[in-house]
Amino acid sequence: MIKDHLPEALELFKSGFHCSQAVFAAFSEDFGFPRETALKIACPFGGGLGGYGRTCGALTGAMMVIGLKYGTAEVTDPETTKRCRDKVREIIGTFERVHGTSLCNELVGFDRTNLSGADLKAMLPHFYNTCPKLFETVVSFLEEEL
Repeated sequence: MIKDHLPEALELFKSGFHCSQAVFAAFSEDFGFPRETALKIACPFGGGLGGYGRTCGALTGAMMVIGLKYGTAEVTDPETTKRCRDKVREIIGTFERVHGTSLCNELVGFDRTNLSGADLKAMLPHFYNTCPKLFETVVSFLEEEL
């Protein structure tokens, strides 16, 4: 039976973790990778790469999952590197076809670069309404591919 990762990813997100953390952690233990470590590694990618509104965190979290499945630790394995890169390009293409962009600021509809503290907290309902659709896209892709 294939695990449905979407509820876990959404639960992590709504509990306060970044999109990248929620997606990566929802899948990490499937590959024997500790959830706590996944949450730590994915933390800097939230908010579109460090809060700069660049590449969507749900997408970067999914890329890390692809790395766990298709990545290599051998420099002498170019075929595996190519397969991993192809999967990443495939998910980016799918994501951009569905959502029109992969940039966080464009997806959420405002520049989040200078938001922090109370300003960012005030925007949480907007993120909770916007980001689950992005999770659905990446989790669906990952579940089909893995």
